[in-house]
Amino acid sequence: AKVRCRECHAKRPSCVECAVAGHRNLPFHWLEIWNGDFFEKTDLADAGFVLYLGHGGDPCCNIPRGELPAAFIVVHINGIHRVALHYCHCPGRLSDISQLVRADMFPASTERIETAFTCELLERYHIDFDVTKRSAQDFVRILTMLTPIDKETGKVKDRYREFMLAARVYRHLTMVKRAGPKFGVVIPGRTAQDLTVPCLTCPIPDFNLPDDWQDTPEHLRYLHRMILCADGNYHLQKKIKKVDENDVALSKGQGYFVPSEEVEPYLVKDYKTKGKGKTSKDVDDDMSIMCTGMRVARAQRSGKFKSVDVSGILSYTCDHLHFRPSATVDLRTTETWGANDCALARALRGTEKL
Repeated sequence: AKVRCRECHAKRPSCVECAVAGHRNLPFHWLEIWNGDFFEKTDLADAGFVLYLGHGGDPCCNIPRGELPAAFIVVHINGIHRVALHYCHCPGRLSDISQLVRADMFPASTERIETAFTCELLERYHIDFDVTKRSAQDFVRILTMLTPIDKETGKVKDRYREFMLAARVYRHLTMVKRAGPKFGVVIPGRTAQDLTVPCLTCPIPDFNLPDDWQDTPEHLRYLHRMILCADGNYHLQKKIKKVDENDVALSKGQGYFVPSEEVEPYLVKDYKTKGKGKTSKDVDDDMSIMCTGMRVARAQRSGKFKSVDVSGILSYTCDHLHFRPSATVDLRTTETWGANDCALARALRGTEKL
């Protein structure tokens, strides 16, 4: 009995064959094998373990004779594992990606899949980031330190890039699932593509208002009103820099921000303003001006917006501090009436009946 697993609590040391057989459905435990001086931490694959997909851990009877298992990297909450893996080869089998996902492993790519992350790890990172705000780099660094170094290279290969790709897609899919439209759940006044979190306290006709709400007496109609607030933030800037053309948004137009091409028509719109001493009757004499900055523009330091693509954001919220869906726009140098009109038009969507 030279093998022990400290993740299998209160389990006695055993031989290599029994240890491998006992981890048939626990493929991401670390074994500790006695090397004559100390217990050496090692992967199950180094002890001869092979992970079979599609048959509950049993080998597929249609695996081609002589085919070697794929050398795979699986990142789990306890480190980075080297895994020997066989896919199911039965007729009508699922795709390789589907087999991995059904085994709770999320692939880092769709072509030449060689690395995967367990769903348990991605869920842990999701919660860890929301609670501690720890960076993904620190999270991956912890996983690296939990992994024994490679005997040939003397180090652990960095999996940060693959982790960022998988975590981003996983969080997007989680957001799509929780939003509800894929299951036929659409709140009135919202588009079927909306992935944002709604404010269920604000009045929503045909959802959280009584059927006879339109018959409310005049002095009580304020109970069914929606209060909106707009504010800008000049700390959320985007510098002018080279960007990856393949770095595309996964939920463009489905979240809180308005796509830039939909803001452009508002920014070129003409506005009317009265000259000094003019009255409301002098409409024909009003001068036409391009989109004018608000008073806050004059309070900004000169040169503050140098070398920036986006100087800040303007956003609308309800009085319950929930951001309105698709009511946040990027600013260019300062707050403008055009940007405000675009955000306001989006914030008022779904409130027509009110």
